[in-house]
Amino acid sequence: MALDRRTFLKLGGAGIVGVAFAPLLAGCEDHSVEALGGGSAAPFLTPADQFFVQNGGEGSIIGWTRPVLTQEGWEMTIDGFQSGDVANPLTVRYADLMAARDAGAEITILKTIGCILESPLRLTPTGYMGTAYWTGVPLRIFLERAGLSPSIKRLLMYGADGFANNITIERLTNAAADGLAEPLLVYQMNGAPLPSEHGFPVRLIIQEGYGYKNVKWITRVSATVHDIAFGTYQDQGFIDDGTMRVTSRSTVIRDDITIAAGTIEISGFAVSGYAPVSKVEVSIDDGAFVDAELVSLEELQRSQSLPPTIAQLAAGLTFPYRAVWAPWRLRWSAPPGRHRIAIRALDAAGNLQPESDRDLFDGQTGVTTYDITVT
Repeated sequence: MALDRRTFLKLGGAGIVGVAFAPLLAGCEDHSVEALGGGSAAPFLTPADQFFVQNGGEGSIIGWTRPVLTQEGWEMTIDGFQSGDVANPLTVRYADLMAARDAGAEITILKTIGCILESPLRLTPTGYMGTAYWTGVPLRIFLERAGLSPSIKRLLMYGADGFANNITIERLTNAAADGLAEPLLVYQMNGAPLPSEHGFPVRLIIQEGYGYKNVKWITRVSATVHDIAFGTYQDQGFIDDGTMRVTSRSTVIRDDITIAAGTIEISGFAVSGYAPVSKVEVSIDDGAFVDAELVSLEELQRSQSLPPTIAQLAAGLTFPYRAVWAPWRLRWSAPPGRHRIAIRALDAAGNLQPESDRDLFDGQTGVTTYDITVT
C-alpha cells in the first residue's frame, strides 16, 4: 500500500494538516523578560526556570492548549498503525517506568535542546536553546514487550497536545553503533521532575535532535511499515531527521549594542548534533578567522557540579560532547568605531557553518554575525 506524505498525515495525525505556521515566534517563548544590554556569560547548565519553552503545536495546531497531566494518570499506548504492525499492543504507565528504573535501566544524558528557528527577539543570552541533564529509561524496553513486526520502518510519536513526530527504526536499533544514546522516556530534568512546561510527567528525548524531535507529554507510539516523513513540523516543510546542524553564537554581545573600548572577552557556545564541536573561529571586521579557546570540562565542573551518573561522564568521553554545547571565548582589544564580529564552528565530522544560510527549514546554520559600536 503506497501512501503519499499528506495522505499519511491525514490518516495518522489528525489536526495538523493545512494549518498556518508562524515559525519565528509562535511556540517559542522564554521565561525571562529582561532584554540584554551588553549580555552576560551563560552558565553551562541552564536552570529549569530559565530554560526556553518550545511548544511546537502552539503555532501549528488550531485550538492548541498545554496539557495538564499527572504521574498517576499518565498512560502511553504502544500500537500499530495497521493491524499486524505490533503483536501485543500495550499501555505503559508511570509505575512501569519506575519499575524499569529500579531494575537498573535508568540513563542520564547531557543534551542541548534548541528551537530549529531562532526568533530575532533574543531575550536571554542563549536565545531559544538550553542545556540540561535528562533522566529516563529506554523506550526500547517497552517496544520489545509490544513485539514490533520485523517490517517496521518508523515509530510515530504523539504528545497529549496533538503534536506529532517520528523516528526511524534504525535510530532505535543502531543507537550504540552510531555513538548515540537510545531514545529515552524522560521524567527528570537537572535531577528534578520535569516542569509542566517541559513535558511533565514524561517526554521523549532524542539526543541529537532539535526541540521538535523531543515530543513532550508523550502518550502514544505507533509503529508502521511505511517509510515516510511524518510529523507536525514535517508537514510545514521542516527537515524530517531533525538533527541539529552545527551552529554557534555569542552570549555576551548581540546586534547593535554599544560597549566601551578596551580588552574584552567575547564568549558563547557552539553545538552540533552530528558530532562534537572541534573548533570555533572568530573574525573581526571581515579579517581572517582565528581560533577561539574551547572551555575545558574541568573548568566547567569547577563552576557547576555535574553528576557522575551522566552517561558521557561515566563513559569517560572526551569533551566537547556531541549534541551538547561547547562554551568558547576569545579576548579582543576593541578599538572605537563600528565593528562586525563573525563566528563559525566546525564539528568533528567536518561540518562547517556556511557563509550564508540557504534553507531555514534545516535550522539557522549560516555564519553568525554581530554589528556593534565601540566607544
